[in-house]
Amino acid sequence: MFGLVLFLLGLFHSAPIFASSGFVGSQGIWLSDIKVFEGDEVKLYSVVVNNDVSSLSADVYFYNRDVEIAHTSIANLSFEQAKQVWIEYTLPAGQQQFHVELKNVIAKDAQGNSIDVDADNFIRQQQSTVLDIDVDTDKDDVGNKVDEDDDNDGLTDTKEQEIGSDTLKTDTDNDTLSDKQEVDKGTSPTSSDSDGDGHADNVDLFPTNKQEWVDADKDGTGDNIDTDDDNDGLSDTEETQMGSDPQVADTDKDGINDGDEKKYGSDPTKSDTDGDGISDKDEISLGTDPAKSDSDDDGISDNEEKELGTDPKQKDSDADGLSDGEEKQKGTNPLKKDSDDDGVEDVVDLFPLDTAESVDTDLDGIGNNSDLDDDNDGVLDADETQHKTDPLKKDTDNDNIEDGVEIANGTNPTNPDSDADLITDNNDTEPLVFNESKKSFPISTVLWVTGIVSFVLFLLFSVLYYLKWAKQNVKN
Repeated sequence: MFGLVLFLLGLFHSAPIFASSGFVGSQGIWLSDIKVFEGDEVKLYSVVVNNDVSSLSADVYFYNRDVEIAHTSIANLSFEQAKQVWIEYTLPAGQQQFHVELKNVIAKDAQGNSIDVDADNFIRQQQSTVLDIDVDTDKDDVGNKVDEDDDNDGLTDTKEQEIGSDTLKTDTDNDTLSDKQEVDKGTSPTSSDSDGDGHADNVDLFPTNKQEWVDADKDGTGDNIDTDDDNDGLSDTEETQMGSDPQVADTDKDGINDGDEKKYGSDPTKSDTDGDGISDKDEISLGTDPAKSDSDDDGISDNEEKELGTDPKQKDSDADGLSDGEEKQKGTNPLKKDSDDDGVEDVVDLFPLDTAESVDTDLDGIGNNSDLDDDNDGVLDADETQHKTDPLKKDTDNDNIEDGVEIANGTNPTNPDSDADLITDNNDTEPLVFNESKKSFPISTVLWVTGIVSFVLFLLFSVLYYLKWAKQNVKN
């Protein structure tokens, strides 16, 4: 731009002195840019020259088709000097006719006195300059008059005229799809809803099919004929029955699609079907039942087991014979077979949290190590040793009489028949008196003898039968 201006100024300064004042007639009006289009911001230039008076001042008016554009001024332009003047202007389209006029001219002599200007030697209006300003719709620096694709949408102006689209708009129907895109897709660039189904081409996945417009699972089959819109393995009918969204593969957004939730037995509309605090997805990863808050039925919810560190898939995490729920109730460690480290596993330790106790023979709540009478037979453990009785057994000789009672009665707590009359102490009215007349065989002895005799007879008859059978076979 400025190169051109400097060049023109160079032309002016190399010219001879003019015989008149006003404008340089041969220069006319020029623009700051050579290649311009409608809407460009440019400067309109001209040159004022003083060849007559000592000092020249004036207002310089620029016009387009006799309509004032703007004006500027020069002040005290010396004799045989010239000055470039300009204004800023936004170019309109079409043929423009520019000219410049000087108004309010003041001429002075060498003493500064105003003098009249000879109209014959003074040019007040410059000759017109005509310019044809083209439009560049697509801003490609090629004017529409020579540009074959004015809007640069990929379709030639000729083609757009054929199909009825606007040569100056990339998107004739304002549906956010360019005219070229629509032609390539087979849709109409002059209608925002080519198939007339009520869904604009830019959102209609089937813009040329009036029966379809959405494809939730992107499988190429429109939802109206697709039996499983979201391709989650459940038919749209099933999803309606279950309350899940037939157009969203994972209705509850828990990371498991609705079809898989049905397989696992979880609810596709709830991210935590069993409400145990663990999402269905995490339960499936853990191997627990997403539809059951206590997967292993041990009395502790899966989430609590997760916090405790126990296995929500195993009733008895430490395999000690007690379920995790039982251990929790007892206060023992469900991850340790022997919670108190006393060498006795929790399942048999009656005092699983007391390292000093593990057995309570008489179940009186006092461990044997502290209990003075472990079997609660009325005989202290220390005295049982003296009597040769079992301190862990109430009835050492199994005669249905406790050791303490036998000692008090004087019978032998280690012999069920203290007087050896073949009548046990519990059946003997005089357990300390041997009574011959009362001597009899107990029923157990009778049954034992009867059994032996019966077995011998069975063997005898079996041998006789075998010999008879063998003899007959020899004859035959």
